[in-house]
Amino acid sequence: MKELSRGPNTVACRFSGYLINGYRFHTKQRDARRKTQNSGVTLVSIAESFASTNDRNPITDSLTCYGTIIEIIEVDYYGHFKAVLFRCDWFEVEEDKYGLICVHFNKRCFLDDSFVLASQVHQCFYIQDPFNANRNYVMKTIPRDFLNIKEPSDSNSQQFYQSEPSDHPVNLATSDDNIEFELVRTDMEPTVVENYLHLLNATESENDSEI
Repeated sequence: MKELSRGPNTVACRFSGYLINGYRFHTKQRDARRKTQNSGVTLVSIAESFASTNDRNPITDSLTCYGTIIEIIEVDYYGHFKAVLFRCDWFEVEEDKYGLICVHFNKRCFLDDSFVLASQVHQCFYIQDPFNANRNYVMKTIPRDFLNIKEPSDSNSQQFYQSEPSDHPVNLATSDDNIEFELVRTDMEPTVVENYLHLLNATESENDSEI
């Protein structure tokens, strides 16, 4: 409580990527330069609703919010502990006639409550409606273990930054996206698979020529 009452350091670090709890998060700006999408987030919160202004018995219910990450900020409480925050744009949510959840990128909400803890959110992806560019359908995902390293349970072992931090308030750090990964397995013999689609097309061509 003493450290909290003192407040965080006035200089914070900003990152373009962050790994936590099996999710790889990127800012929306970083996503714009890549083919993959990692800036979508979803958050389940508890909210109270009232039937009217005279209602004295609020109903407590869960509220699922969907948004995109604009900034990833780490605040430091003078070496005692650190907290990572996501500043997000949150969007209005609706359910279509098929029961699918979609959001409208041109309709923002919770403008005064844009920050969440990185540990509170889950990741989701957005698929654009081919008939409405501002409407995007939500596809939830599950955590994945990128490094596949079995370490003792420790909250710090599940958190990885993807850019070098900087204490300078203006010249914030950038990260190198030119990272190469080995995508071919070398621990097993290759398996040859017949190209049945090619054979099928050849058969159809022969049948067409006979007609």
